[in-house]
Amino acid sequence: MNDINKNNNRILFFCPIPPPIGGQALISNIVCNLINPAYLINTNVVNKYTDTLKIILKLIWVFTYRRIELVYFTCTRSKFGAIKDIILLVLCKLKRVKVINHLHGNEIGELFDGSLIAKIIHWSYKQIDTTVFVTERQKQLMPLSLSEMNRVVIPNCYDPILDNLERQFESNIKEINILFISFLMKSKGVFVALDVFELIAKEYNNVIFNIAGEPHSDEYMSKIDVKREFDRRLKKLTKNYPGRFKYHGVVKNVEKKTLYSNNDILLFPTYFKTESFGLVNIEAMRTGNAIVTTDHNFLADIVTEKEGILVQPNDVPETLKAVKYLLDNQHIMRDIQFHNIDHALQLYSPEQFENNMKDLITSFLNKV
Repeated sequence: MNDINKNNNRILFFCPIPPPIGGQALISNIVCNLINPAYLINTNVVNKYTDTLKIILKLIWVFTYRRIELVYFTCTRSKFGAIKDIILLVLCKLKRVKVINHLHGNEIGELFDGSLIAKIIHWSYKQIDTTVFVTERQKQLMPLSLSEMNRVVIPNCYDPILDNLERQFESNIKEINILFISFLMKSKGVFVALDVFELIAKEYNNVIFNIAGEPHSDEYMSKIDVKREFDRRLKKLTKNYPGRFKYHGVVKNVEKKTLYSNNDILLFPTYFKTESFGLVNIEAMRTGNAIVTTDHNFLADIVTEKEGILVQPNDVPETLKAVKYLLDNQHIMRDIQFHNIDHALQLYSPEQFENNMKDLITSFLNKV
């Protein structure tokens, strides 16, 4: 940590920072707190056009009036977003600044489709010295033609708030709690989860359902439509099954820790286009939950049969079958819960993640 702090006047951090609270923003925030950069440009935008213009102007100002020797950034998820990345990387090239890129999403391949803008993006990406990937298979997404780019795999970590948790399990299971936590987006599987929850509620009297997150738009539904449909369905479920459906809104800090540790199963039936890691999966593991999630993108690298059950995306019958299997085989559910706590501590601890990031960043700072 000392090496980073000693040189932090040279670092520009160019990443999304919460809010909103999503996996990429949470990990970026952890890295930001670790390196304590002198210059931070938050790339989370509310207005796509005006906020992007403000970001570009900030970039130009920083590179004009400040000395920067290392840039840490998360690459874009769209061709429009690539405009600011191209400007960033051109400035780095002109100023001979080292660049670390952290890839979170899975749509990077769509940026290299042979179009003119794709060729410009490819040219600018040659300025990236190292890209950090969250899984080994994710390295395949970056074009092989960028042969001089160093490729490093550093898995994400669970939220540090979940450290120092000692969960107590009852020997006699009387009530089982199932959790959906994520952005309330159609492609995150919130309505698949509600379908499954309703079918479970009809058949099992000892199951409680917890939902956390805030409405967001995707390519399928607007934020307004998601909120309207979610509110309608939740109202119906709470009326038909009093006391069994609980909506917690956005949870963080101790509230988040308590919610996770009071559940037994995480249901995360995502088919979100850019899902790469599913941070909620490892957070649920750390807090002693069995996982039911989708065999989508690289989630199978994170959740195997030891950690839970994988199902096909947007498949209510198969997802229902998976959840019922855990409900009907509580000894297996318990074994998975115990395993997941140890598994998360060994592979996804904040300490391990921060040490890996610290080693990577200080290796760059020692060269400048």
